[in-house]
Amino acid sequence: MKMRNKIIILCTLLLLFFQVNLYAQVAVKIKDLIAIDGLKENQIYGYGLVIGLQGTGDSKVALTRSSLSNVLKNLGLNNETINSKNIAAVLVTATLPPYVRVGDRIDVTVSSIGDAKSLEDGVLLQSSLKGADDATYVVAQGMLSIAGDKRKGATIGKIVSGGIVEREILPEVVVNGTIKLALLNFDFSVANEVKTAIEKKYPDARPVIDKGFIQCSLPQNITTAEFISTIENIEVVPVYSARVVVNESNGTIVMGGDIRVSQAVISKSGVTITIEETNKKGSLYLMKDAATVKDLVDSLNYIGMSTQDIIAILKAMKQAGCLHAELIVQ
Repeated sequence: MKMRNKIIILCTLLLLFFQVNLYAQVAVKIKDLIAIDGLKENQIYGYGLVIGLQGTGDSKVALTRSSLSNVLKNLGLNNETINSKNIAAVLVTATLPPYVRVGDRIDVTVSSIGDAKSLEDGVLLQSSLKGADDATYVVAQGMLSIAGDKRKGATIGKIVSGGIVEREILPEVVVNGTIKLALLNFDFSVANEVKTAIEKKYPDARPVIDKGFIQCSLPQNITTAEFISTIENIEVVPVYSARVVVNESNGTIVMGGDIRVSQAVISKSGVTITIEETNKKGSLYLMKDAATVKDLVDSLNYIGMSTQDIIAILKAMKQAGCLHAELIVQ
C-alpha cells in the first residue's frame, strides 16, 4: 500500500513539475468593471387581487374578501358577498430601470400572500405600484404566466410587459460638471488602471480617485452620452487581489489559475506531498516553489482526495501562510 501511494505521488508531482501555466490576464471593457453613480434601478411594489383561478385561490383570508368587496363597490355593486376560492390576494413587485418614459411597459412579478395553492390561469386586476416615496410609478394588470413544474402548484407568476409606467425617474448622472464611476468590486490597483486609461483618452476629464469613486470632469464640446459611451468601451487589464472561493455545501472551488502556494508539507489520510523551494538532485517528491493552487488541487484530485479534504487542506494552508490569496468560505 505504501509503495502504491509513493507511485501515485511520484506521477502526480512529475505532472505538476512539467506543467506549463497557460493562464494570462485578459483585457476587459471598463463598462464591465464599473457602475455610474446616479444611474440605478428603483424597486416598486403594490397590493392586488388575482381573479379567475380554478378553485386554487385563498380559502380563509379575510383580507381577500374585503378587497374584493371594495372592488365591487367601486363598480357600483354594494352589499355583494362572494364566497369563492377563485380569488387570491397578492403583492406585485417590479424593478424600474433608469431612463424609462411614461407609457413604457415593464415586467411585473406577482406573489401570493394568502393560502392560495396556485395562481395558474389567473388575471391580475389593476394594481398601483409605488416607490419608497409613496408615489405611484406603475400601474399593472394582465394574465399571469407560470414557469416551472405546474403540477407542484405555483404561487409566484409573471406578467410580461404587464406594467405601464405612469411617472418617470430621471437620474442625475452629471452633478456640478462631474461624473462619478464606482467599481463593482473596489480595488485600488484596478481603480488606478481605469483612471489612467480615461486620462490617456480624455486628459481634460482630469480623473481622480476619491472616496471609492473615480471622479471625472465632463470635457467640453462633448455630450454626456458620448463621453460615457466612449470610456465604457476603453479596454483595461484589471489585476484584482487573488481569491479562492469555496462552497462547503456543494463542494465547489473557484480560483484564478495563477494563485501561488509556497513551501509546505501536506499530510492527509496517509499521503504526504512536499512543496519545496528548489529541486534537489535525485529527489522525485519535490514540487517547485510558486506552484499554483490549481496545480495543487489537480494533484489532490488525482490521488483521490475528496472535495471536503481539499477544502480542509486549503483552509490549513491559509492559516499556515502558504496560500497567497484571500480564502472566502461560503
